[in-house]
Amino acid sequence: MGMSYKRAWELIGVLNAMFRAPLVDSTRGGPGGGGAVLTDLGREVLEQYRAFETEAATHGAERLEALRGMLRDIPDGK
Repeated sequence: MGMSYKRAWELIGVLNAMFRAPLVDSTRGGPGGGGAVLTDLGREVLEQYRAFETEAATHGAERLEALRGMLRDIPDGK
């Protein structure tokens, strides 16, 4: 994803604090190893976000294309 492990965990901490219950549940490492799983609320939030993302892409495609047409050409897509 192009981010450090530490940054990812910081973002998870922020998300867990923002919602009424944690989105990610984690266990510390050790002899058996640690791990992280989405909670029920985490799965629900992800489902809602993916649905929103799909709706925005579908219903906003014409406007996004109009905005793209207003951009200047950037060499090498940077």
